[in-house]
Amino acid sequence: MITASEIMTRHVVFIDPEAPVEEAIELMLRHGVSGLPVVNSCGELLGVITEFDILDIINDPDNERCMVFHFMTRDPEVVEANTPLFDLAARFQARSVRRYPVVDNGLLVGIISRRELIRFVHDVRAAVRQRCEAAPA
Repeated sequence: MITASEIMTRHVVFIDPEAPVEEAIELMLRHGVSGLPVVNSCGELLGVITEFDILDIINDPDNERCMVFHFMTRDPEVVEANTPLFDLAARFQARSVRRYPVVDNGLLVGIISRRELIRFVHDVRAAVRQRCEAAPA
């Protein structure tokens, strides 16, 4: 059974809750991501800060100096590292979420996006088709 841990991105760009929002914006722009997990020094996931959260800040430039924990979404939905692929697909279908942080015992171990899941399934199906076409009839 294929699980989230086999599909997820392991090298996650994250931010400390005490970092200024300006740093979160810079990280998102530099890495081309639309959200960042907010992680404490022990690796525990505390929340996420997304482009949507950042939109609240635009009207008051002084907010960019505020800390991430003031604007982050607390207790985000997560998936466990051992979540099966079909359960992941069902969760993505049921909710309008772009990505899920992947945790193991409360610690951030990766992140998985809808696009990664779709790419993985597509690649597996393409490999199966290729083997079937190459097999002698």
